[in-house]
Amino acid sequence: MRYVVGYTPNARGRDALNLAVAMARSLDVGLDIAYVVKVEETFSRALKGGGNYTQMVEAQAKRWLTEAAQLIPDNVDASFHLHRAVSSATGLLELAEIRGAGAVLVGGAKVSTWRRHGIGSVSNALLHRATLPVILAPREADPQERLTRIDCAVSPEEDGMGLVAEAVATMNRTGLPLRLVTLVDETKETSRGARATVEDMLRRSPVQPQDPQLLSVQVGVGRSIPEAVDSVHWGPGSLLLTGSSKLAEAGRLFLSSTTSKILTALPIPLVMVPRDYQPGRNGSTALPWTGALPAVGRD
Repeated sequence: MRYVVGYTPNARGRDALNLAVAMARSLDVGLDIAYVVKVEETFSRALKGGGNYTQMVEAQAKRWLTEAAQLIPDNVDASFHLHRAVSSATGLLELAEIRGAGAVLVGGAKVSTWRRHGIGSVSNALLHRATLPVILAPREADPQERLTRIDCAVSPEEDGMGLVAEAVATMNRTGLPLRLVTLVDETKETSRGARATVEDMLRRSPVQPQDPQLLSVQVGVGRSIPEAVDSVHWGPGSLLLTGSSKLAEAGRLFLSSTTSKILTALPIPLVMVPRDYQPGRNGSTALPWTGALPAVGRD
C-alpha cells in the first residue's frame, strides 16, 4: 500500500510529511511525496515573456523535494515526484491513480482559527471530489508518534451503518483498538439514546469484531458539536475515521457539515473515506487504506 503525500515548502507541508512518516512506520505503507506544478500558472507566465519560467519553477520544485527527502528517515519507503497538472488537487489524484495509492495525505490551510486543523483550497477540493480516502494532518504532527487506536465518528442514523462496518473491518485488519465516538448536541438529543443507537448499529453490522475487547463506544456531549468534541479525550497515537456526507455519490467524498464542525476542535489526524467505501470486503479485490496487513508496527 502507498500514500500520495502533497508537499509544499512550508509548515503545512512539513505537517504532511511528519504525519506521513508516522503512518508509514505504523502501517508499513510506502510514500509517494509530490510537488504539483500548475500548468496554467507556468503557461500564463511564459506568455508574459518568461520563456524559461517553467524550467525555473521545476528546478526550484526539485530543490524543494530534495530538501523534503532530508526529512524522511532511511527506514521509510519513499519516492519523490514532480507532477504537472491544472491544479494541485487534480495532480495529487492523478498521481494516486498512476501509483495505485490507497489514500492521499495533505496538510491544512496556512492560516486557520481552528484548533489544529484548517481547510485550504487543496484539501477542500480533495474532500469534495476524491474517490479514495483523504488524510488530513493537524498542525505540529509528530513523526515519532505511532498509531495506537482508531477512533470513528459515528452518526446515530441508519446511513452510518456502512462506516461502522468499515471501522470494525479496520480494527480486524490492524489489531488496533477501535472506539466508536458519537457526538451529541445536548440541545437536540440525549447521550443515552445516542449510545443505544450506536450499540444497536454495531450488533447489526455486516462486519463483526474478531476481538470484542478491542472495541468501545463513547458519547461526547456539548451544547454544540465542537463542544462535544472537546468533551472527549483524544489521546496521542489516535486518528479519527469519518465518512462522507449523504449528499456524496457512491464511491466519492463529500465533506459533511458535521465533519466540518468536528474539525474546528479536533486535535488528531482525520481520515475521511468515500461513501460506501468497502475495499477488501464484499468481493472487492482493492486494498483498503490500511493495506493488507495482519498486524501493525515496523521498527
